[in-house]
Amino acid sequence: MPVRVEELTPRSTSLELEGVSASQVNAIRRTLLSDVPKLAIEDVEFHLGPIRDEATGKDYDSSTSMFDEAVALRLGLLPIPTDLSQFRRRSECTCEGAGCPNCQVMYSIDRKGPCTVYAKDVVPLGDASLAILEPNVPIVRLGARQALLAYATAIVGTAREHAKWQAAHGVGVFPRPHVNISRKEGCSDACLKRAAASCPVNILEFSGGKLSVTDEVKCIDCDACEKSCEHGSIRVEPDEERFFLRFETDGSLTAREALRFALKDLKRRFEDLRESLQSIP
Repeated sequence: MPVRVEELTPRSTSLELEGVSASQVNAIRRTLLSDVPKLAIEDVEFHLGPIRDEATGKDYDSSTSMFDEAVALRLGLLPIPTDLSQFRRRSECTCEGAGCPNCQVMYSIDRKGPCTVYAKDVVPLGDASLAILEPNVPIVRLGARQALLAYATAIVGTAREHAKWQAAHGVGVFPRPHVNISRKEGCSDACLKRAAASCPVNILEFSGGKLSVTDEVKCIDCDACEKSCEHGSIRVEPDEERFFLRFETDGSLTAREALRFALKDLKRRFEDLRESLQSIP
């Protein structure tokens, strides 16, 4: 299966896949959306009662302008860098779910108002490389007599369980469009010029009495050129064996890591299915 890389950055990629069917590329899309694991905050323990500032002796209320549940939800959506070679799900860990450095990460929050609590205030206990990737995401505003003291636990999960574990976002799959130009009887130069001018991505060019495509890959299949030519000289048709796959991640995994895991997971699941079918008498 030939693969052409249009774009590859740490957080996004655009690929052209050749020699695949719609069902195959859609399986990759669904796996990227639902089955790629990552770390996300699952449990948050809030301090209850007054909080004293040891430096000033001033007491603060352990309350914020939001319910604790809403603060916990925002914490769960923060992107955490995930090394899948180091971390595993609790159900697969040697600690049998008790919690250890191989299946969970602990964070602390200790802020006193008036201030805004940001993602950078969610501090990992231990490895500093596990700091939140987007440090300037606001979480909650604290008043003059308010404070937030909490401990959070991040574990590995997938988007099948909750959207906060979704590593890949904006996963799009669509067939490569093919622009067929065949000048029909009665189609004038003015008609073809009008069709070229109607293209929003400017990939049609009329020159020397002929309409041509300059960069077919950029076609967005909007039908503007087809509608501009009433004689049917232009047809945009999908290629049934060439597809574009584009997606981005929240940074917890790189685009390359997410795609590699998705392909390996698909291969494992199909092998399990093959073995199950072979075991049927």
